[in-house]
Amino acid sequence: MHEARNDPKLSPREQQLINFASEGLTDSAIALRLGISEATVGTYWGRVRIKFGPFSRTELVAIMMRSEREAAVEALRKENEQLVRELQVRVASGSASIYRELLENAPDAMLLVKQNGTIEHANLAALELFGYEREELQGVEITQLIPQRYREQHTLHREDYIRDPMRREMGSHLETPALHKDGTEFLVRASLSALSTPTGTLVTCALRAIS
Repeated sequence: MHEARNDPKLSPREQQLINFASEGLTDSAIALRLGISEATVGTYWGRVRIKFGPFSRTELVAIMMRSEREAAVEALRKENEQLVRELQVRVASGSASIYRELLENAPDAMLLVKQNGTIEHANLAALELFGYEREELQGVEITQLIPQRYREQHTLHREDYIRDPMRREMGSHLETPALHKDGTEFLVRASLSALSTPTGTLVTCALRAIS
């Protein structure tokens, strides 16, 4: 099995090639879109293979799509970690409201989940993402936002994480199934972090829908 090169950089035209291929376009359709010959499209595929390795067309698209997902999750993870650091400062200072202002201003959907699995707080972006009013999510089990068939597994993972959040990296998830209030299932990217408070551990969950 071939191994991919480490973080190769694509030119704008090579990126267009991958994007069109990920949409299911054939090389002839890509050539038409870009206003170039099909032979030139083949040349660009050759350049991509030089950077990534001798993979098939399908494998190259899959590699690039996964790389983009991982980059997006890493950015989400860093945002979540920064938010947790700010929340820790609020907790240490004894602020009456340790989260509301920070969470409401966060660019992504944010949930604060108690160690028993109930939702402590959902910011406006999270309410919009899942289709609920604020009072509908307050104190509700986090599993309500997950399709039924994944709930038992999610509960087990959450319990393991809460027992030792420093050593059990529940981590970042490229694609996590989520459930809208109207029953629609969709995928989100998720990043989780533990936040210690005087009343117990809270889990901050940063979520971003995958279009």
